[in-house]
Formats: sequence, structure tokens, C-alpha cells
Amino acid sequence: MVHLVYKGLSGEHVARLKKRALGFLKAADQVDDADLAAFFVEQVMQLYIKVVLYELFGERFMGYVLRELLGFLAQYLRKSGYEERSERIRRFVYEYRAELALAEEAYIGGRYGEVDYDQKDVEALVKVADELIRLLDEVVKDVKLG
Repeated sequence: MVHLVYKGLSGEHVARLKKRALGFLKAADQVDDADLAAFFVEQVMQLYIKVVLYELFGERFMGYVLRELLGFLAQYLRKSGYEERSERIRRFVYEYRAELALAEEAYIGGRYGEVDYDQKDVEALVKVADELIRLLDEVVKDVKLG
């Protein structure tokens, strides 16, 4: 995984990327193709994690493995003195590891037809994406408030 350090990313840029991530979530709900919807939900999670990494640490990651991105976030939080928040991220990954792996498969399989998804898969992924967004928003709030 490649990562680049960017200092001073604007709040507008962060807000725009969060809005884009939420747009993928809305699109996933509206599309009839479960494979495409699963891919969209993966994009929601991937982009939201990356936005939080930008927002809190000025880091831009070029990769797509959700569990790895969350691992980097947990590591950065721990190194920055936010051990409890780091542990919350790690617990989330443990609790939803199967769904995160399914979403990671959707990054390739959902686009190229290597894996078939159904509505039940999409519903499970949307639930996890909603939980992840809620968790990440709480972490950002906690870290910014100190």
C-alpha cells in the first residue's frame, strides 16, 4: 500500500469527499443490480475511511483493502494517544470481518462478475457501512475535541 502525506487539506475537501461517499450509499440503494450495489457500498466504506485518515492525520492512502485501511487508522490513533478509539476500530474489524471481506471482494468481483451478490448481501453490507460511518464520525468528533 502506498501512502502520501498531505498537510493542510481543507475542510471543504473533506466535506466534499464525505458527501461523495454518502452519494455512493444512496446509489447502492437505488440500483437494481446487486453486484453493482455491493461495489458501491465497498466504495462508500473505502472512501469514508480514507477521508477520516485525511481529516485526522493528513495521510492519503492509495489502496483499497478495507481491513488494512482500518488497521492503519487504528495504528495512527494509537500512536497519537487515542488508545480507546484505536481499540474501537479494532473491535469493529473483528466483529464485522466477514462483511468487510465480502465488501473487499466486491471491489473486483462486483465490477468484473467474478462473484455474484444478492440483495441479502447488499443489505448486510449497507448495515456495516452505516455502522462504520457512525463509528468514524464518533472517532473524528472525539479526536477533534481532544
